[in-house]
Amino acid sequence: MTDSGKVDEAAALVKTLINKKNPTKGAAAAGANSEGGIISLPNSTYDDFANYLFISSLYSQAKRGKEAIEAANQAFQSAQGDQRRQLAAKVTLATAQQMAGDYKSAEETLRGVLKKSPGNPVALNNLGYFLAERDEKLNEALDLIQQAVKIDPTNSSYLDSLGWVYFKLGKFDEAEKYLKDALRFDASSATINEHLGDVYQKQGKLDLAKSAWQKALNLTSDAEEINRLKAKLDTKVSR
Repeated sequence: MTDSGKVDEAAALVKTLINKKNPTKGAAAAGANSEGGIISLPNSTYDDFANYLFISSLYSQAKRGKEAIEAANQAFQSAQGDQRRQLAAKVTLATAQQMAGDYKSAEETLRGVLKKSPGNPVALNNLGYFLAERDEKLNEALDLIQQAVKIDPTNSSYLDSLGWVYFKLGKFDEAEKYLKDALRFDASSATINEHLGDVYQKQGKLDLAKSAWQKALNLTSDAEEINRLKAKLDTKVSR
């Protein structure tokens, strides 16, 4: 079975739970993930909102943006009357839109979330990271991510985003500091290790750069990440 097929299998299993309506409360279910392992499905399998949110995240991880968007919109519809859940669905929708290459919509969606919930740390972080990834509005991106880190200073994703935006701004010492902080809370992140390797490269710490990239390669099973990291390791590293 292809990786895509495994994603379809897992998504179909969750959709079956949705269609059955109210299976045994709290029942656990599992399906094959895109790496061939096991995906733990939502514990609240009777909850359409949680299930659609899970399906959207599953498709986003598989880089299938269109299907991720559809599932996020279904999650939003199932959350009618619950603003907290609607905002969570919108944050998930923005990730799907970003994955699908609809960057303008992703930004608009997150700004809409922040208009209704200015202190939402996930929206603050995600908007800042999306802007940094596109090398756009980097000073605003820095401010957004700093707000997220202030709210949750031990969140490895937020610290990674802060290090990454400093990298984009050419402030490599600050980038190194926050990426190392991120690794203290999540040493198993391929993304954080790759980002730190990129910082080391810019600092001229070439052996450290290759070591960090190798760690990232050992930690990831994503085909796109594997190809990118192998290219970095195979290319003569220079400042």
